[in-house]
Parts: sequence; C-alpha cells; structure tokens
Amino acid sequence: MNTDAPSLEDLQTMFEANPQRFNVIEEPIDMDLQINYLKRSKRLRKQQHSLEDVLAKLPLLYDEHTRLEEKRDIIIVLAGFDQVEAFRALEAYKNVAQGDIKPYIALAYQESKIALESSLLGEKLTFISSGLGGKGTKLRFFICLFHVEQKPYSAVQQKILRDELSYVFSQHNAECESIEFSGSFAKISALLPFTAEAHALVGKVAQECNNQHDTFIEQDFILTNVHSLDDEEIEHYWKSRDFEDSFVDFDFSDFDFDDDDDDDEE
Repeated sequence: MNTDAPSLEDLQTMFEANPQRFNVIEEPIDMDLQINYLKRSKRLRKQQHSLEDVLAKLPLLYDEHTRLEEKRDIIIVLAGFDQVEAFRALEAYKNVAQGDIKPYIALAYQESKIALESSLLGEKLTFISSGLGGKGTKLRFFICLFHVEQKPYSAVQQKILRDELSYVFSQHNAECESIEFSGSFAKISALLPFTAEAHALVGKVAQECNNQHDTFIEQDFILTNVHSLDDEEIEHYWKSRDFEDSFVDFDFSDFDFDDDDDDDEE
C-alpha cells in the first residue's frame, strides 16, 4: 500500500487551489478494467522499452487479428512516454478504435496527455477517472431515492422532487442529467462537482422535499459513481441496507499491485 498517496480530502483541497492541474475522464470505464490497466502498467514499466521499438509495433493496433491483450500492452507502454510522437500515435488510434480496446485507449490517451502536459509545464498534473465518467470538473453519479411508503411517487411528489433537485443543484454548480421513476424508486443521473460533499448534497435534496410535503422520501439512499444499477440490484441493496459496505470511497492507494496478481501471459 502506498501510505503517501493523498486522500480524497487532500485531492479536493488541491483541486480548489488549482483546478487546472486536474482533468476528468468523461468516458464511463469499468472499475475492474481500470485496476487491470494500473496493474499491467506497473509491470510493463519495470521493463526497458525504447519509443522507437514501440512505435514500430503500431501496425499491430490496426490489425484485426492482434490479440486484445497485445494491443492493450502496446498502448499502455506508449502512454508511459512523455513524448509528442507517443501522444499523437495514441490520439490517432483513439479516433478509430472499436470494441473492447476502447476503454483502454481512453485511459492511455488521457495518461499520455497528462504526462506530456506535465513535462511541458514543469508541474505534475492529475487525471481523475471513475466508473461513470464525468464532464469538465464534475463526476457523474447514480442516485436512487426511495419512497418512504414503498409505493410509486405521486404526480405531485414527482414535481416536488424535480423542482428541489433543480433548485438545490443550481446552488452548488451541480446538474441533473436525468430522472426516472420506477415503482418506489427515483433513479437520478447527476453531475456533481469534484469538490462537492456528494452525500450531504443529495441528503439536502431529500430533506427539502420532505419539508415541502409530508415526509415521502427515505433518509437512506444509494449514491455511487461506480456504475448505474438496475431495479433488481437496487432491490437487493435496499433490502440489505448495505449501502456503506457497497459504495465506499474508491482509492487506488488501497491496492497493492503486485506482479503476481497479473494473470496475463507475457
């Protein structure tokens, strides 16, 4: 474990002081895939690679017969060079990449871009990635609010919730992308500023709704930036009320990326 890695609170403080140092990856990328990328990156970059040799392998990226793992390794190694040639090669491939390689090239492209900019500016830049992606300086979250009586929201209650979402979010530079009512669930896709206290913000929405009307929204809710949940998954978490164990803050410093965890073939 890297005990020197900054906490979420440290990153938020640094972001507030200098937001230009941070970039949010917009594409939703599965968290397991991100961990795989980081583990593989650590192993590959222990080896010696010349940029010339890696660039010579670029035709393999465009060959439909090349294995996904081989393509992944090429772009991961390329992303480790803070050179314009490496960045341009990744940029060109990103524009045409299809299928399972797309999330890997999204990560590699962003890493390469940050490495190049850091080198040119002489200061370390950081990119932020989550399972649901984001936009600008905001992260995307999936939110589910539960009806206190476990019944469908009435038309009046739906309007109150929409209005309070709009009002509270507007006060905190947040955005509601969509809201869907499904039985006793109100499922929301929202963009929240990286520096926002996300849990408190959503809690305020529920509180304001209940202040406007007889209490109709539960205090417990689901809030995650890992992935969107379907009704069956929501039902499972609601019955178990296991929200905190299921949706903890995700910090890559908590992972020990040992080489023997990587099962890919050389």
